[in-house]
Amino acid sequence: WKFSKPGDPSWRAALGDGRPGWHIEDTAITEALLGAQYDIHGGARDLIFPHHEAEIAQMESVSGKSPLAQYWMHTGFLNVDGKKMSKSLGNFITIRDFLKTHSPSTLRMLVASAHYRSPLDYTEKVAVQAEEQLRRIKEFAERIIRYSSSEHGESRSLPKGKFSTSSNNIMEKKLRETKEKFQKEMDDDFNTPKALAACMAFVRYINPFIEKGALAQKTAQDVLDFVKAVDAVFGFSLTEASRADIPHNVQKLAEQREKARAEKNWTESDRLREEIHKLGYMVDDTAQGPRIKTVL
Repeated sequence: WKFSKPGDPSWRAALGDGRPGWHIEDTAITEALLGAQYDIHGGARDLIFPHHEAEIAQMESVSGKSPLAQYWMHTGFLNVDGKKMSKSLGNFITIRDFLKTHSPSTLRMLVASAHYRSPLDYTEKVAVQAEEQLRRIKEFAERIIRYSSSEHGESRSLPKGKFSTSSNNIMEKKLRETKEKFQKEMDDDFNTPKALAACMAFVRYINPFIEKGALAQKTAQDVLDFVKAVDAVFGFSLTEASRADIPHNVQKLAEQREKARAEKNWTESDRLREEIHKLGYMVDDTAQGPRIKTVL
């Protein structure tokens, strides 16, 4: 309860004239929308005291029920070049600004690459690293999709290889171990960096077998199912880059290229295609219009 000062809005109360403060404000909002108890409460680590402790004291006193929340998830600070991101320091970047040059999936990868309780130091170099890691996973996803849809890996871009039952049994074992590792790390306080590390280690292990055409069809399908399961957790859009997942600047270049093609300016069209390619994307001209995909 904030006691009133001259000019402040206030209400009469037994405690003295004043108004609800921030702590009781959040308690009232969550009680109205979620009830006296709920599963997860989040916020930055600087809110633990006094804000979250005040919420607990208020709600549990009013309701007589404990605990207020089953799980508390306190995030680390977002820093820029080692300093806390804030408008006052002028080092503030919005999600809208980030998405002008990077895809939404890159932002997801950037966040998931650090444990939620640890500070995240944002730099453009870190964003590019996240983009590269995402590119490698997408490349693998697209490769295993092509492989699993062809007989024993036979396609125009993949060799028809020879595979043995024993080697595929080993790969199936490796897949099971990776699934267990992924689940274990996600269950361990939502440890996304280690869960992603397990996935990347599996990608490095299985890639040579794909290149040799040495995966049995069932093994390839099991790997693809795992890729889809991981994607369902992180939302990386691994199987196809939708328009929403294409950076704004790439979309703009594609629109300019389409205009150049309509004007039969093939030199400009080719130049824009090459510029798009340098950014990690390619354009397929289909009967339904241009389709933007990540470069394999």
